[in-house]
Amino acid sequence: MRFGFRQMKNEDISVFIDEMFEILASNMSAVAPTGNSYDEDYKTWSESAVPAWREGKRSVILIFCEDKLCGFFQYFVNDTTFRMDEIQFKKEYQGCGLFAELYHYLTTVIPAGTRYVEAFARKENLKSQGILEHLGLSVVGESKNGNSLHFKGEYKALSERNYFYKNAAASYPPAPIYFCA
Repeated sequence: MRFGFRQMKNEDISVFIDEMFEILASNMSAVAPTGNSYDEDYKTWSESAVPAWREGKRSVILIFCEDKLCGFFQYFVNDTTFRMDEIQFKKEYQGCGLFAELYHYLTTVIPAGTRYVEAFARKENLKSQGILEHLGLSVVGESKNGNSLHFKGEYKALSERNYFYKNAAASYPPAPIYFCA
């Protein structure tokens, strides 16, 4: 499988938003269903996400397998903190090394001087909590509404983990899209 990563641009939003939500809805309906209709969830999500993307408050990395969208990663960097907001892969690509490839790619886009990593995971999403703990993040509190756990860790410790393929950078092309075998 070949995976590619690239930053989403404003002109990409209208091209990929429906596919992005389809991936999100498929995953979240199994992990943390809202009880709302697909259309209601789409409206709520898009009314929140699209303005943040267009205004540059959030960045998105589009994830492709061959030439098809297979996931996305939403994040932002504020001062010295890299916050992981949302990571979504189609089910058939979960567990095949895509997560590790994404984290290697992130080392090329996260600014030097970043000191901390933060993320939130819904309390009922044990899989996400386990991943964040495995990455070396610890629970430091809860979200304002109490629905999610707040995780935090040192970026340096995270970037030194094997997920970043420390010694593999030389084997990747110096282009905005990285591929794995």
